[in-house]
Amino acid sequence: MRARRPSPDRHHPASAADVRWALDAFGERAYYGVKAIELVPPRSNGAGLVLGSLVGPGQIELYEQRLPPWRLGETLSEQDRVRLAAAGAVLDVEGVINWPPDGLRRFMIGYVLAHELGHHVLQHERRLRGERGARTREHEARAEMIAAQLRDRLDWS
Repeated sequence: MRARRPSPDRHHPASAADVRWALDAFGERAYYGVKAIELVPPRSNGAGLVLGSLVGPGQIELYEQRLPPWRLGETLSEQDRVRLAAAGAVLDVEGVINWPPDGLRRFMIGYVLAHELGHHVLQHERRLRGERGARTREHEARAEMIAAQLRDRLDWS
């Protein structure tokens, strides 16, 4: 677990301690084979929400974020709106995402980290079977299914 200092006007919504807590709650099966989880600046400044990524075998990056509210300047897909609303985001104004206190931290752990761990689990299983790792529509759906199971293990109280 490594964390780089965030850029000006940005922050890491979830700390290294938050990630360790989540990994403990998720259980060893979720992180077996993970070499590194890093809190870092995003790799690209492209459009859209850049939150986290499985960047290599066993390597997950969670990206620093702008302080809320987020003004995207674009319309979110219905799928993104549903996912963000389920995570607690406030989407009252088109193209603007706001978070209640502690909401963005929970989102980064319960949705972003859990989803990237879902990818890791699937890729790890494929490598054990001697198959190439690949991201397909089915892979995304299965990673999200694993993420939902991991979210159920979190006790925020």
